Amino acid sequence: MKLVSTLLATSIAAFGSSQVMAYEAGDIMVKAGVINVAPKNDNASITGVGKVQVKDDTQLGLTGTYMVTPQIGIEVLAATPFKHKIELDNGSTSTIGTTKHLPPTVSAQYYPMDPSSAIQPYVGAGLNMTFFFDEADAVKGNALGPLGDSFGLSVSAGINYDIDDKFLANVAIWYIDIDTELEGSNAALGKDYDVEIDPLVFMAGVGYKF
Repeated sequence: MKLVSTLLATSIAAFGSSQVMAYEAGDIMVKAGVINVAPKNDNASITGVGKVQVKDDTQLGLTGTYMVTPQIGIEVLAATPFKHKIELDNGSTSTIGTTKHLPPTVSAQYYPMDPSSAIQPYVGAGLNMTFFFDEADAVKGNALGPLGDSFGLSVSAGINYDIDDKFLANVAIWYIDIDTELEGSNAALGKDYDVEIDPLVFMAGVGYKF
């Protein structure tokens, strides 16, 4: 009887300690997964020429989160470079170029659930800096100049599911304000045009908590 009581007390203590360890100040979570950047429709309209559309792309996404308190975290979003087709719709659709970009984003997050919960939804808001590079023309004569870098706001939401004290599964979504400028030297463009990309960003992955 004494042995049973001892084992029961030990089990309760172990369960209680694992619950307390769920989310604590100083925890670091690193997540990796598949991430998709889906720009909004009709990114720019060129008078007399047509509509410019930046297509979506999927890459490897990475996030790192530092828990300031059990319910407040600071997250950094990164990814391998995205490559987007730039299409022109003027009755028929044609690819006029490509571009690559990196969209590092820093967000403050709020986790409303009790820190011991295995399911942890969260919301966030932050700042994004998008760097465009390696613009290329798909059609000779449709010379596209560089796309300017973008600085804007972001909002996000997600859910962590704690598999155990270290491993977790995650799904997340961001809306990012990305506005840039399309420069052109051909007669069709004639001037610079503002391009509103404003994508929804989706990520699904797994993580590890230190």
